[in-house]
Amino acid sequence: MASVLLGASSTSEAAPARSSTASRGRPHASTVGPRHAQAKEKQQTLAPRATYRGTSVVFVHGLNGGEGLLGSAPNGSGTMPECDIYWSDAASFLASRWQGDLRQISYYNREVKPDGSQCASNGNEEGSAGHYTADLHNPLYRVHCVGMGNTNDGTNNESLDHISCLFGWYLYYNFGQRNWSEVLVGHSMGGLIIRHTMELAERHISWMPPTIGTVTDAITFDTPHNGILGASLACGNCTQGQEMNWNSAFMRDLGANARHPNSGGTTDWTIVGSHCDTLVGNSALMMNANHKVWYESSSTGSCYNHGGALHDPSTVLNALVSYCDTSDVSGNACAFDDGHGQGPGWFYEGAYPHGLLEMYNAIASYSW
Repeated sequence: MASVLLGASSTSEAAPARSSTASRGRPHASTVGPRHAQAKEKQQTLAPRATYRGTSVVFVHGLNGGEGLLGSAPNGSGTMPECDIYWSDAASFLASRWQGDLRQISYYNREVKPDGSQCASNGNEEGSAGHYTADLHNPLYRVHCVGMGNTNDGTNNESLDHISCLFGWYLYYNFGQRNWSEVLVGHSMGGLIIRHTMELAERHISWMPPTIGTVTDAITFDTPHNGILGASLACGNCTQGQEMNWNSAFMRDLGANARHPNSGGTTDWTIVGSHCDTLVGNSALMMNANHKVWYESSSTGSCYNHGGALHDPSTVLNALVSYCDTSDVSGNACAFDDGHGQGPGWFYEGAYPHGLLEMYNAIASYSW
């Protein structure tokens, strides 16, 4: 899945002022994960969210960075190759296990399947009367974000402020105004869009909706929560690549204002990274979260490259991970910043779920 790399952008005109607070520590050896602490078997028995079984899962993809380690997508690209298979394995895995519907948003101009149909899908409501589209550039959403100036809509030069505004209004029309709950799952830059949208809603930024609904769970895979050195190389120095650069204004804002954003109560965050993801590496672990998972280099079939976890349907419990769980996200238990300290709550486990089963466990359970 080399064509679905990273993500980031420069500040739009009407965006809130960025914090001047220094970002977290400069990234070090990116694939160095948490030091092994004592072994501990994680309790895998689920306590199901019985009242949330009809909750929608909304998938948010990452940047189209093009093929290869440094990417090949040109500056200004508005395509999303393989959007039809990006979430297909995750959706298939959940289809027989989750009673809620599955939705896939789009934010590039040309997110189409080989047959020409749209990749954006709004689950059970697709095509129904009063349907609200999963294409974020619908006029219904855009009208609320017009004050943000020229945003290069639908390309990799569209700012994440603007995409987050559009996504916020999508969530409002589909969930917020109905007092519904949702689960948000993001890969790579998609995780930053989720995090930033929740931050802006929580801060009541003027161009955001009054509510985005109750986000019961937010789950990110391979998301550069502390940025990436040289991220803009993935797309010819495109705006989204610039924003994802380590120590950009966008990343400093997240570090200052979005350490653990909540929506509708207490959002349960799960963030996942892998030793074999040489694009994002341990930046995937660098935000406050209830659950952190790092797939180790010696994992059997589960030392994932960038995006590999989204395509592993194995239910065999044999992955080797370092993990940490906490209910006190402002505490130090699950801290990790390579070269700058690790909290005492990290353990390692050699019989851990693979990628998609881990995602399901996070979605389906309120205690795990």
